[in-house]
Amino acid sequence: MSRSIAVQNADGGDDYVVAEIRPVHHRPLSGNEAELQGTVSFYLSTGQVLNHVSVERFENPMTEESYYVLNDDDIEWLISLQPIDSGTNG
Repeated sequence: MSRSIAVQNADGGDDYVVAEIRPVHHRPLSGNEAELQGTVSFYLSTGQVLNHVSVERFENPMTEESYYVLNDDDIEWLISLQPIDSGTNG
């Protein structure tokens, strides 16, 4: 599963980030199987890996360029990831 997030760099250039969500398949010794939300990775439209450094900001670890989330719905969605994501690139 993936989601596109509209962003803008510090110079005002529009772009987008792709959030890739990879579920974790969990089978406990007793009980039912479950798919849990696992890792989330973030990529710029060019395929460059980004770090999610705060709810509203991504950073390219190679160039240190920041990208800012433009849409409130995307910000709310990113907030919902906080217990899973904890601010790092999954």
